[in-house]
Amino acid sequence: ENTIMGYNSIGPQLGTLPANADFSSSQFRAVVRSGAGWALPSVQGQKVSGILQDAPESGIVALVQTGDVSPCIFGGTVSAGDALTVSSAGKLIAATVGEYVLGRAVEGGAADAIGSMLITHEGPLPGCVLSYQIDLARIADGDVLTTFTPGIKGKILKFSAAVNTVVTTGSKASTLNLEIGTTNVTGGALALTSANCTPLGAVVDASAITAANTFGATDSISIEASSTTAFSEGSVNLLIVIGFDT
Repeated sequence: ENTIMGYNSIGPQLGTLPANADFSSSQFRAVVRSGAGWALPSVQGQKVSGILQDAPESGIVALVQTGDVSPCIFGGTVSAGDALTVSSAGKLIAATVGEYVLGRAVEGGAADAIGSMLITHEGPLPGCVLSYQIDLARIADGDVLTTFTPGIKGKILKFSAAVNTVVTTGSKASTLNLEIGTTNVTGGALALTSANCTPLGAVVDASAITAANTFGATDSISIEASSTTAFSEGSVNLLIVIGFDT
């Protein structure tokens, strides 16, 4: 067991490669093997090797933990159990579909907090996109989709609409939101308007989903509408991005 700046770390460690840059402010960030040394990630979600345990300057051998429990620095709000990937700055954030899962959060925390994670190297986060086409003129306040049960465990990550028939009548609108069971997902408000439901192929994203978005194999998902001024025409594909709970 090693104690570094008051935090305990255990498990496999590599300490024979130098830092490719000045890491004096990068302790507990994720790093990737690059050439003959270590570098910070270049893009969000990329495959990385482990967590930097010390703070070497460029050219100095770096201590990198590659397994078991390690301190880490969060790049956004994280909940215990979240699958974690890396930001482009090497901080740990909740993974979305297709991003490399370095491990799981042992505890939750806010952006820039130092927490702990179990390094598991799970690979890309599996998931799917649920698609539901609807004619906008049929939307009224209330359920648009009622109690669909995916039959798996997972987490709703994103909610969007893709326009496949444009809206031509002005001043129409409706706001859609998601429910798991009878509980509203926190965030994920999808505001559809005459202005944004054109041109063909336009994609309208809901607000960020921040909580109450996990579901079990027997839980159902619903879509409901509110603040509707009835559309006269147009249609969209509603797209729900789901990450599987592995």
